[in-house]
Amino acid sequence: MKKAYEQEIEMWNRVFAECTPVDLRKLDLKVEPMFDEALKLFAEHTTKVLDFGCGTGDISFQYLQYQPTHKILGMDASKTGIEFANETAKLSDYKTAVFMEGGEQSLKQLEENSFDGVILSNVLDVMPKDVSSTVIDDLERVLKPGGSWFIKMNPYYSKEELESFGYKNMGNQIYEEDHILRLRQATTNYWKEKFARFGKEVTYLEFEYPWQEGMNRLFVYKMEDDSHRM
Repeated sequence: MKKAYEQEIEMWNRVFAECTPVDLRKLDLKVEPMFDEALKLFAEHTTKVLDFGCGTGDISFQYLQYQPTHKILGMDASKTGIEFANETAKLSDYKTAVFMEGGEQSLKQLEENSFDGVILSNVLDVMPKDVSSTVIDDLERVLKPGGSWFIKMNPYYSKEELESFGYKNMGNQIYEEDHILRLRQATTNYWKEKFARFGKEVTYLEFEYPWQEGMNRLFVYKMEDDSHRM
């Protein structure tokens, strides 16, 4: 399973190597209307955000389009993804965006309570369970009291759909394709129970992408502010 996870990173290195950085300032970045509106509201209520598993920085850049003076730290294990993001930030003159190569171990180097927002897009459900649990613990440590979570998950697929994709069940809800980890299936209720510790559920949305089968899932949570406790 560990090897399949490492192979997943190598796959994204190859995919991202085909991308060409561009100046984003004249582009209107959009994903899907409900997603876009939720990200806009998240951006209004945060000022310093960690985008963990940022890939090429797509969501980071969309966030900055809504709030150009806010700060973003993007982190991803893919070297080519981070190179693309940094070059795009330079071309687009995004001075408040920093992107660094790093995985779950890099989170331990970040200071406690140093961000007021965390973005996780298709991250926790493409990791082994023990890795995602560690990531959640470390992200909770770096998020300030009262901070917000913006968590996007892949759709929950049926057995027949997974088989049609060519995904092989490796046990423990882990699915691989050509020995590459592609998905860890977990129900929406599973994730809601997992995230209940974060505090208040602000938003839960389901929506389709034109390029992807199934209903994507978006969770927005706001942690309790310690200063408001009695």
